[in-house]
Amino acid sequence: MSGSSREAARAAPRPRVRLRALVAPLTSGATVRAGVFLVVGGVVAGAYGLLGAGFVQMFAEPRTATPTTVVLAIVATVLAAVPPFLAPVRTVEVLAVRTLLDVDVPVPSGPPSAPARWRAAAWFTLHLLLGLVAVAVLLVVVPLVLDLVLSVFGAPFVEPGWMTGVLAGEAARIAAALLVLVSLPYVVVGARAVLRSAAPVLLGPDQSERIAELETQAARLTARNRLARDVHDGVGHALTITVLQAAAANRTLETDPQAARRALEAIEETGRRALTELDDLLRRLRDPGSDPGSDPGSDAPTGHDDDVAMLVRHARAAGADVTLRLVGEVGRAPLTVTREIYRIAQESLTNALRHAPGAPIHVRVVRADDLRIEVRHPWSSPPGGASVRRGRGLPGMQERVTALGGTLFAGPDGGAWVVRASLPLGARGAASDEVAS
Repeated sequence: MSGSSREAARAAPRPRVRLRALVAPLTSGATVRAGVFLVVGGVVAGAYGLLGAGFVQMFAEPRTATPTTVVLAIVATVLAAVPPFLAPVRTVEVLAVRTLLDVDVPVPSGPPSAPARWRAAAWFTLHLLLGLVAVAVLLVVVPLVLDLVLSVFGAPFVEPGWMTGVLAGEAARIAAALLVLVSLPYVVVGARAVLRSAAPVLLGPDQSERIAELETQAARLTARNRLARDVHDGVGHALTITVLQAAAANRTLETDPQAARRALEAIEETGRRALTELDDLLRRLRDPGSDPGSDPGSDAPTGHDDDVAMLVRHARAAGADVTLRLVGEVGRAPLTVTREIYRIAQESLTNALRHAPGAPIHVRVVRADDLRIEVRHPWSSPPGGASVRRGRGLPGMQERVTALGGTLFAGPDGGAWVVRASLPLGARGAASDEVAS
């Protein structure tokens, strides 16, 4: 056998596979779920039908006042036409489609647009029509099968003329009953196929909803990245200060107990401050819409100039030689800007304490047309031309500055390592903030 013949033989469906696909609707749970979906639609369609039949009967009744019937019919028609356009009904339909028809249609997260409402109404109508057909078939098939079976024992409900003529034998009637009964799942499968193909078109998001969902995802990602940066900067700074203070306490424990006590007190204060920041971060995890330090009882840093001064005090307590200079009304800057300045100062001090222990560190914060910070300490290139290992600190600072439309420089400058950032006071997201006063 040639290669092409073997490939054709492999590609051709085997009889057993074809048989399995043929009988699958009879044993599949998907058929049952689709049947439930159709029956629900048929029941709702039946309610609409009963309402319409009631008004037809009212119009046919001569004792009923025609104007009253017309008014009631108009009101009932309006009320009956409203549900397909409602957002909750659309959401319920989407959830039902996902559960009962196995179609991965996104659950709407906001109010639908006008075109989306019309498409949802079209889906609602399709659901009810196919459900009505399925229920009608069910109401015909079940009595027919029961009558065919009972006719074998000579006690049918109704004995149609064709039954005695065409299906004269008992075997023929049993076979006909089985055939009619087996056809019901295939009707459901056909309706399911139609609904599955129509669901993404009629219930899926339109362009405006896709854009809104992308914007929501982008905002969620931004908030998550911001939270990750705050964890990195806050915990990293606290651990660096704790390690330095613990080392200082260990060195002076026997020679200068008072200095060791001060170092331990600084560790205690740093740990307490870190726990406060962690509480604030956990609150932001529980409530993603909240801002850092927005809890009235929170001591989490907000970027006030006192918070920057506190960072400097902690660094000094750890044995670092740090000077701080504040120029202008730094504390009157928008909260969003001062908060990022605080985080930049925190990360810069952490890096200086880690990579240049004992070196003098100069911190300068200036408010002019914008808010600027500069952290400077002596620096010499690594021996042998080795590169400085870069962690997440500098990229995190760059992300903070970029998010507010500012500029950042971090690198060697005239024999010193300098971190220099500038944030506009009218930065995106800062205009509506309270000032950190």
